[in-house]
Amino acid sequence: MNLTRFFSKRRNKILFAVCLLLLAGFLAGIILNVVLRANGALPDAEFRHRLLYALLFLLVSAAILAGEAILRIRFPLVLELMLLVFVFACLMGGTVFGLYAHIPVWDKILHTASGVLFSAVGLSLAHAMTKGLSGMRRIVVCLLIAAFFSLSVGYLWEIYEFSYDSLVSGGNLQRWQAGILTQLPDGSVAVTDARAALLDTMYDLIVNLIGTVLFLAVMFFILRARAEILDAFAVERDRKAPSPQEEK
Repeated sequence: MNLTRFFSKRRNKILFAVCLLLLAGFLAGIILNVVLRANGALPDAEFRHRLLYALLFLLVSAAILAGEAILRIRFPLVLELMLLVFVFACLMGGTVFGLYAHIPVWDKILHTASGVLFSAVGLSLAHAMTKGLSGMRRIVVCLLIAAFFSLSVGYLWEIYEFSYDSLVSGGNLQRWQAGILTQLPDGSVAVTDARAALLDTMYDLIVNLIGTVLFLAVMFFILRARAEILDAFAVERDRKAPSPQEEK
């Protein structure tokens, strides 16, 4: 049986199973942090911070699925699953399970992966936007749209990190506290490296660029050989959506 057809027929079951696994991971994260707090291993401020990110995971995941339902569209199943898993890895894995602290490169791994993932999302959007084009011209335009989309997401995320650290007391998304040596009596701090936040931001943008360029470079050679593979990124209309003939 054709794999595309196989997954298409079982799309809802596969999506439901993955959502159940992610929900189980969510509950495990909540239980873990409640236990850590009860044992005195987790400060109240950090506990609240982690609960906030657990809630954010639910909201973002729901927004992805609700957005598709409201717009009556469907991203390719693999891409949809990758988005949900990526959100879990960032918000639950990185913050709720503390992987950012326990695995120093976890942040950079995710930023690199985001370059790949959002390039793929960009290709899906570009596929719908370039139906009037064909051949190599369409391939190049799609790759450019995908690149700009991926890099824009990375850029906007860094603005979010800066805004969070600026507005929330104790915020450290940009890892600026890594350069703190000591806090002075007047509340100011002495630092060993004044570039800590800048370096974190620039490294994030660089690895995002690397992930984007590597993925799209590979896709260029694949699409040049078999342009029809671009259809694998197509955003489908939900079957419940009325056809143009039915609307008339």
